[in-house]
Amino acid sequence: MNLDIDVGNTRIKWRVFDQGLVVAHGDQLTEVSRQATPLEITDVDNIQRIRLSCVAGNEIVENLRSQLMEQFNCPLVLAEVSGSAAGVTCGYKNYRQLGVDRWLALVAAYNKINNAVIVVDVGSAVTIDIVGPEGAHQGGYIVPGLRLMHQSLWQGTDSIKVNTKIASNIESPGRSTDDAVDKGCLLLLVSTIQSLVAQYCCKLIVTGGDGLLLRDQLELEAEYYPDLVLEGLGLEGIKFKVCGE
Repeated sequence: MNLDIDVGNTRIKWRVFDQGLVVAHGDQLTEVSRQATPLEITDVDNIQRIRLSCVAGNEIVENLRSQLMEQFNCPLVLAEVSGSAAGVTCGYKNYRQLGVDRWLALVAAYNKINNAVIVVDVGSAVTIDIVGPEGAHQGGYIVPGLRLMHQSLWQGTDSIKVNTKIASNIESPGRSTDDAVDKGCLLLLVSTIQSLVAQYCCKLIVTGGDGLLLRDQLELEAEYYPDLVLEGLGLEGIKFKVCGE
């Protein structure tokens, strides 16, 4: 059985594969693991390989390595960005500067459709990556996520107190300050993504914690996959290194 782990800035997600089937999964806040609280993986044994994607720092990687080596007596391998993998070539001039979560997500998305795709990961930040029909990554964009937009307004304007709630009918102006902020932040993201899809004329795939919220506001077809990074970890050709070496 393989244990795959996706450590994001906000949450850690994991799942266990056995003969191609997900037999266990879970998640918890990243901050909990930063405090050396063990990742809660129970009722699972016979783990033969542990694959990890992490964008939250070496401290968490080391905490997980120590826990999982003791729990499963199995080495942990850490995913890395490479110049190419699974039919996709990285578009960055220096591929090592691309976040590993973006790399895994865009490679997984391209392998789902084998054609041009825009991959939008809606998390703490929103990353947008463009892959051409032959698997050539064109580069991408990074903008603040919904919560970061809200926080910047809250910190910059004492009179505005907003909640990160679900906005509806974003084409209709907000009738309160809270509503105006919620709709305005979401409208910025929707407009940006729809403009890019129109420009590149390709499939749109959405992932990330706020992905469903964004997808439901788009005026175009989009597929939502909550675990693209985890799916990317399982693809042939992804580069790994053994933690601790």
